[in-house]
Formats: sequence, C-alpha cells, structure tokens
Amino acid sequence: MKTILNYEDSLIKGHLEVVKVYNDGREEVHFSDDNVITSGLGYTLLKAFSTSGAGNLSSYQISYFQLGASGHSAIQISSTGELSAAFGAADYTTPNFEISTHDLMSSNPMTNNAVFGIIPFPYIKKISPTRVMYQIFIGEQACNTKTISEVGLFSRNPNISVTEGSYLCAYRYFNALTKQDDFSILIRWTIEF
Repeated sequence: MKTILNYEDSLIKGHLEVVKVYNDGREEVHFSDDNVITSGLGYTLLKAFSTSGAGNLSSYQISYFQLGASGHSAIQISSTGELSAAFGAADYTTPNFEISTHDLMSSNPMTNNAVFGIIPFPYIKKISPTRVMYQIFIGEQACNTKTISEVGLFSRNPNISVTEGSYLCAYRYFNALTKQDDFSILIRWTIEF
C-alpha cells in the first residue's frame, strides 16, 4: 500500500517544462521531464491535515519558487531541502518578479533571509481535479546573463510562524540555460496528487 510519505514511489507526481519564448512568439522547449517531490511537501501536507484551525489555507499553499545556478543529480532526491546555489535578490533583476525574503526551513539549519520569488495567484491553475500547474515567467529583462540550471517550488509557512518559514516541496535540475534578453523563459510545473 502506497502512502504520500513514501516519496520515491509516491502517488504524488510532478513534471517540469522549461520553454524559451522568443520576441516573435516562437517557443522552444529547452527541457521537459519528471521532477522530484521532496519531503517538504509531505511535511506541509502533514501540517495542513493536522491543523486545529489555526492559520488559514494560504499558509500551506505552494506559492514561492527559487532559481539556481548549480543544479546536479546528487541533490535530485526526495530528502533535498534546498537548491544547490539559489539566486539572491540582485540575480533576479526584478522587473517582473515580486520577491519575498524570509526563512528557508531545510534538513540543514534554517537559513534566515533566503530570497524567494512569489508565484502570482493567476499563474497557479487547477487543470483537473488532481492536477495543479504552476507557471513561472522570467521576462526578457530578468536574470540576463545568469545561468539557470535548477528550480524549486516552496510552501509558504506551514509552521504558521511569525516570520514565514518555507519548505522545498518539489525540485528539478536541468541542462544549464544562460538567460539572454532576446527571449523569455516560461517554466510550467505540474503537480498531480
């Protein structure tokens, strides 16, 4: 019998697609493959289902992301709690990102003042009764000259802490992509429960 806490064989699955979108509307799929659901999602669900009404639903939602530059297969495992080399605020060059700086909860000691991009609510869509798609749009002027090779989705604040504390819920590294101003990047991330 499978349970949601057995991450390697979990009923929860995810798929990541990284698409280059050129100024003329052309799209080029750079990467498309399954991702890893991490133990942070299990922890977030555990907290959501065991709550006694404290807080609200938004504390348990996946609403943050991080981009990084050093993704590799060694951290493509369910116990991963953080990106290998997450971007700082200056790396995003934020014309189209809203940024949040708060705690990152992981298997290592908590990281204070970690930088997260906020996924706008209209970019989170329920596409079937069991599937949710998260879209992260990296516009023409964002992250230019930065090499991107990893991405993570994070829950908001399942501990309902005064200072938000996010958990990594899904992770994927991919073939490095150096962002240029002649294209945008659209990351489509589907999680199926």
